[in-house]
Amino acid sequence: GLAAIGSLGSALFPWGDRWSVYGILATCRFILGVGVGGVYPLSATKAAEESETTDLQARNLRVSLAFFWQTPGAMFPYIMTLLLITVFVAKQLQFRLLFAIGAIPSFFILYATMNQRDSSEFRKVDDDQVSTLQLLRDKSNWRKLLATGGCWLIYDVVYYGTALFSPTIVSKIFGDSDVKKEAWTNVIVSSAGLPALALGIMCQQRFGTKKLQVWGFVFIAFCFLLLGILYKPYENHPNTIFGLYIILLFSLNFGPNITTFILPAEVYPPKVRSTMNGVSAALGKVGAIIGTLIYQPIYESFGMSTLMIVAGLIAVAGAVLSFAAVVTKDSQEFVRMTPGGSYTPIQQDD
Repeated sequence: GLAAIGSLGSALFPWGDRWSVYGILATCRFILGVGVGGVYPLSATKAAEESETTDLQARNLRVSLAFFWQTPGAMFPYIMTLLLITVFVAKQLQFRLLFAIGAIPSFFILYATMNQRDSSEFRKVDDDQVSTLQLLRDKSNWRKLLATGGCWLIYDVVYYGTALFSPTIVSKIFGDSDVKKEAWTNVIVSSAGLPALALGIMCQQRFGTKKLQVWGFVFIAFCFLLLGILYKPYENHPNTIFGLYIILLFSLNFGPNITTFILPAEVYPPKVRSTMNGVSAALGKVGAIIGTLIYQPIYESFGMSTLMIVAGLIAVAGAVLSFAAVVTKDSQEFVRMTPGGSYTPIQQDD
């Protein structure tokens, strides 16, 4: 509901001078963000619990497929921008329609879920609900949160920080652009995530969540370091830089992009799963803020090559934390359904 209100508000309410428009848009997008922030962890929990199977990898496949559609969803606004530019002339109408269209999926989800009951798995658990503060005070959750939230934070430092220097790279490749060219560029660049997600899902099914996350971070680190080393020598070769940039985007969508979404649904029991998933996602957004704050000063002071190398080293830290913090047995993070109907994490033998 909040996501729909935020989208419609962004389309209907911005009027007046530029500061009024900016303030109204910021408020509406904040409301939208709160709504999406609630849907995000719930979608992983819902996909896992409605799989109605005790097989871990079957559950993870369902969660992964739910996550896959995030990338086509991210491409859709740019595709709609191209359509609106083609059909409508008035810019006021273009941006309002683009924001309003964003409310359609939200209303659809609201209608489809408003009368749904909790999953049978959730209802079978007799434990009372506990507050988020109580969960965070429980030391048994600290290592899990370090694995789910800490790794998510590191990944989002790298992922969202990349958005700051992406326009710089893209402008070197494609030159100055208008809105139409910008939209086409983003469609092309975002499409690199689709094969990466597909391959990542296949690797997760084959090797498990932990291995994919560790080696995914290693892959990201390698791509950043490679681009950092080669950026200066090939700065005037846009095709080479573009190729390296696409490989980097592939790596960013391949491993931790999937596993940070899956992992909370694996390690937390039903009564706290969505809450701790939300806490982990919130830590991820803290990482996004950190990335946007530190990358620009590094770029301005030391240049693009140094920035890439720093990002690569942060990704190495993600690989180390994933290896150390994610609890596994037989190289997989998994849970089993007990005869009583509650989920029991199977811990690693010491």
